[in-house]
Amino acid sequence: MGYDIYIQTPDGKPAEGDGHYFRIAYTAMPRILDAMNNFGMLVELPVPSYPGLSTYGLTREDFQPGIKPDLSTASRIAEFRTAYQAVKDASETEATGIPRYKLAYNDGFLVTVAEITAALATYGAHPGVAIAEMPVGDPTWGNWITFLRRAQVHGGLRTH
Repeated sequence: MGYDIYIQTPDGKPAEGDGHYFRIAYTAMPRILDAMNNFGMLVELPVPSYPGLSTYGLTREDFQPGIKPDLSTASRIAEFRTAYQAVKDASETEATGIPRYKLAYNDGFLVTVAEITAALATYGAHPGVAIAEMPVGDPTWGNWITFLRRAQVHGGLRTH
């Protein structure tokens, strides 16, 4: 169990090639989040609410395998999926860091380039940054920062 983190391209597709995937064990993510918090890279925002099926006149049965929905139901399913994805892709107008929930949960939330840029700028300005990535002990932190820098020049990242 853990977190599979993928860099995406600006058009929202998974980036191809080496270095665009990062795996963090379930037990290691709290340490990464604590370090990011200590460097001021995270912001605390409430986890957004997903749209309810009933809002679109849908039920779980409408999504069962083998069900062929009528045109009206298919349209409502498409609207629901668009609204659901919009929650996962949402970001603040003025990014000041990465919302903690986007990394704490493996729900596929988009961590935007602006959020990564703000987090890395805060990290770079921290007085302890000079020794943060020194090659002592566990290399996870240095590898994580390298991964964030790579995601910053692409289209952000998603945690699954």
